[in-house]
Amino acid sequence: MESNVVGNLDVAILCVIAFVTFFVGLVVYLRREDKREGYPVEVSGVMDRTHAAEGFPAVPRPKLFYRPHGRGVAQAPRVEEPETVRPGQTLPPMAFPLDPGPDPLEEGIGAAAYTTLREDEPDLDVEGEPKLISLNDHPEYYIPTGDPDPRGWVLVSADEKIVGKVHDLWFNRAEFFLRYFEVSIDEAEGRRLIPSFFAEALPRDSAVRATTLIARDLRRAPIRADDSCITMREEDRLNGFFAGGLRFSTGHGQIHDPA
Repeated sequence: MESNVVGNLDVAILCVIAFVTFFVGLVVYLRREDKREGYPVEVSGVMDRTHAAEGFPAVPRPKLFYRPHGRGVAQAPRVEEPETVRPGQTLPPMAFPLDPGPDPLEEGIGAAAYTTLREDEPDLDVEGEPKLISLNDHPEYYIPTGDPDPRGWVLVSADEKIVGKVHDLWFNRAEFFLRYFEVSIDEAEGRRLIPSFFAEALPRDSAVRATTLIARDLRRAPIRADDSCITMREEDRLNGFFAGGLRFSTGHGQIHDPA
């Protein structure tokens, strides 16, 4: 029994053609959808002139997203005010790197990049409550007996200097993992948060070590407007600062030298 449909086309070949067509269409669709934010890209051209670049496929038509918990309606893509150019930040010719300037950790370039376009509100869980909470303020969440509790431990910088003390832990209750160490730092005002991904707990030494920033840079870590929470914009700024320390904070205590 022959299964040819037309000429040399049989059912198997038609299935392959249908799959490839669907897969290519899916890739194009997903590529368009991921251009709802960050596009068109501003590109520096000839004679220091800039122009907008979309690439292929083009930016999709605007779509409305109705957000829960009274956060309103968001449109994407949308017209946004360009970010303020920070000191030392200029657009070089295409394919040339950005000049980080005299203080890369503050300018937010390259490894220390961050954006001011994120909402200045806490990230919420499905119940409309902040995802990130302080363990000191929420005793229903606790560290099991027998596990090390870093609260009360000393804070050590990447260049092996004792610079402060750990006071609290910030926990993501939606996904159940440690997110930040809340610390006080000598010669610095207020409480600071250190991302757990850029720190390591040392139970034998009763210490938490900030792995990316030496002492003088650790004292400049961003602070929050409200000590009872952290907003998405503040998170972006904070994580950019600590990530940038891998490249821009000098000293022998770094976990590696990207250069």
